[in-house]
Amino acid sequence: MEASYCQSSLGEEQLPIIMQIEGPIAHRVYQRNRSEKADIPYTLRMTEPLSGHVEVRLGAAGSNGEGTACRIVGDIRHVDEFEGVITGVPVGRYSLQFRIIDSVSGGLITQAIVEPVFVGDLWILAGQSNMQGCGTLVNVEESQEGVSCLYLDDRWGIAEDPLCWYYEAVDPVHWSLPVEQLKEAAIKERQTRTRGAGLSIPFGKELLRNTGVPVGLIVCAHGGTSMTQWDPDLLDQEGHSLYGSMVRRVRAAGGKVKGCIWYQGENDANSEHGPKYAQRMKRFLLRLREDLREPKLPFIYAQLSIFHSWDKQYESWWDNVQHEQFRLEEELAPCALIATADASLCDPIHLDADSLKEIGKRFAWQALRIAHGTQHVTGPRPCTFQWNADRTELTIGLTGMNGSMQQVDRVFGFQMELAECIWKPVEARLSEERKAIYLRFDETISVDAMLRYGAGYYPALNLRDDWGIPLPLFGPLYVV
Repeated sequence: MEASYCQSSLGEEQLPIIMQIEGPIAHRVYQRNRSEKADIPYTLRMTEPLSGHVEVRLGAAGSNGEGTACRIVGDIRHVDEFEGVITGVPVGRYSLQFRIIDSVSGGLITQAIVEPVFVGDLWILAGQSNMQGCGTLVNVEESQEGVSCLYLDDRWGIAEDPLCWYYEAVDPVHWSLPVEQLKEAAIKERQTRTRGAGLSIPFGKELLRNTGVPVGLIVCAHGGTSMTQWDPDLLDQEGHSLYGSMVRRVRAAGGKVKGCIWYQGENDANSEHGPKYAQRMKRFLLRLREDLREPKLPFIYAQLSIFHSWDKQYESWWDNVQHEQFRLEEELAPCALIATADASLCDPIHLDADSLKEIGKRFAWQALRIAHGTQHVTGPRPCTFQWNADRTELTIGLTGMNGSMQQVDRVFGFQMELAECIWKPVEARLSEERKAIYLRFDETISVDAMLRYGAGYYPALNLRDDWGIPLPLFGPLYVV
């Protein structure tokens, strides 16, 4: 992840003066504007003061700067540094060649090349451990040029799992050790780490495959964090708070992003934080949009998945957070909810690498829909509820499916609730066209009862559409 630069040569003879490109560095992504272009600032430093013309050549990545003409961008006189901006660079991958030419003889004094540099889209990756990635580092998603990462040490590089290395972070909020112990801990972690596969690289690769637009991932996630730790009021603490660190890093990357993907909520599924989860989520996103000056910033977030635990103390709060996440999808528009209830785990609470690959693609499909305007759909959502006359049969209409629902002999996961009473259907099936759900009960259901789908830490569920996207968990809902 070091800056890419080279010492130039003239024929086989090495040039005596070395030029270093301090910015941009290899694999950096610059956010395109509404005109599909970006400005690329650069800083050149030489080993001794020079005089001459400064030239820039912008070529296709891999061309070694060849294929396009050099253009003079300025003159220097007895200085050892030069700064400038390449304006209006279209979306793509580039090689940047910088040269200093003697203004009298026309001879080459020094040169350097940096590649690849990209113009594309930047995405914030925030939340807690399932966004950080906790899958075993076996058969991880392969990296791909054009999907880059701004790592926690503020260096750009090709995106490779694990993305999060806390001991190497610039911002103290990510440290769990005294500063004097960080270097040794970072070396040991590099030698021994076995977890860290995540959803981010599959997300970036799927976007790149569908759009051809390079993707930059600004990783900001931190495991085990609650919404109070992402409080926007801590912005002025900068790198000493999660929210402040996130905004600082976005600004360091140019200040503009395409959107934000978010996976968080496990640490709020309890009696202390659960009652204020929805309020804090809304406030977080409204402030993020305000602080980034993007009132319509696309926001895509995962619903809590399953949890293996014998301790049922906070099970109802787990359900509560899942329902609030379901409910907030419309309130937070433009945003999208990613259903994860079909995931498999690598430990009691963390998604395994294979599931994270699939979830990453789902994030990308929703990014394509709300940030790129494609024809992708949300995945299945309940849209209508219709009782028969004596309230023993309920038909739930579905929308947002890719095709229809996959055929199952019996539908699992639905129940009606009122106080301590629970009614489970004696018959639960899909309609003939597989675009609605039919529930039949053996007694009349009270008008005060509420519908729930997927109660508990580990419910039995089997509803997916033709792309394998499950119905989100929800409830309790009044279905009058």
